[in-house]
Amino acid sequence: MKIHVERQITVALANQPGQLAAICKLLSTQAINIEALSLIDSLEQGVVRLLTSDPAGCKKVLQSSGFYVIDGEVLVLDLFDRVGKLTEITAALAEAKVNVDYVYGSVEHPGAPIRLVLKASDVTRAHALLSELADV
Repeated sequence: MKIHVERQITVALANQPGQLAAICKLLSTQAINIEALSLIDSLEQGVVRLLTSDPAGCKKVLQSSGFYVIDGEVLVLDLFDRVGKLTEITAALAEAKVNVDYVYGSVEHPGAPIRLVLKASDVTRAHALLSELADV
């Protein structure tokens, strides 16, 4: 398992057609690649979380276009999908009293490589803990 810290961009959107397309278009016109994406909706608002090829550029482009944008650190875990791996990761964090605020990822098929994006209450401690797991 490889673990590293990345800057994630979070954007608040009106929950209406075309908002995600607008963000994608803005980024593509600036040659900023979206490497990971999560979209959560409510009745009135959507929240998009992005890992991009240029986090600072992404934030600047979106803010200058009137979007509400914040950035922060997340852990990115590159590992292979196997039964119990997420249990191992979350149990280690729980035992250390590190809260998992959210996590997203995807796998093509069982056993394939997976990239998880994990936001923890204490990114530094979570990174240290999970790095120890990676070495075992």
